[in-house]
Amino acid sequence: MGPFLNLPPSLTDGVIRLDAPTVADAEAHVAGEDREIRLRFESPDPDVPASLERAREVFAGWMATHAAGGPTIVYAVRTPSNQLAGGCEIRHLAAGGAAVSYWIYPPFRRQGYGARALALLCAAAEGAELMRLEARIDADNLASCRTAEASGFIDNGLIEDEAQDGQVIMRRLYVRAP
Repeated sequence: MGPFLNLPPSLTDGVIRLDAPTVADAEAHVAGEDREIRLRFESPDPDVPASLERAREVFAGWMATHAAGGPTIVYAVRTPSNQLAGGCEIRHLAAGGAAVSYWIYPPFRRQGYGARALALLCAAAEGAELMRLEARIDADNLASCRTAEASGFIDNGLIEDEAQDGQVIMRRLYVRAP
């Protein structure tokens, strides 16, 4: 399998919908993003919200890779009323594997949106003939760890992982066969 993923443009379980983010979603993202999301996604300063201009740039990049089929596909997580509740991504790795991640904005947490999004990603990965899925989760992010475990991921223990700034951080490695 090459670096591109053959995944559907949208996914649904009848409750939530995953589809391509739009530039218009950037405003909802800026309004919904909190320190926890910025911290987990290695924002340069988790206490400083992203600017709308920067969010639009990021969303435009996500739209382009989504349309191209990868190697990373980001989906917007939408509620039954079409509100942006968060996002999730699947990123191609070597040897037929992929990494998954997910984030949910504070008003939508503890309602099952993260678990539903992860379940949809796993089902899509099965259809894409991926051999292994992994989630690298900050060791202190207990809610995300529980979401991965509830979705059939197995905790493979602590690993040293390199952050975007080059520092080594401890993460839990969760693995699942789609």
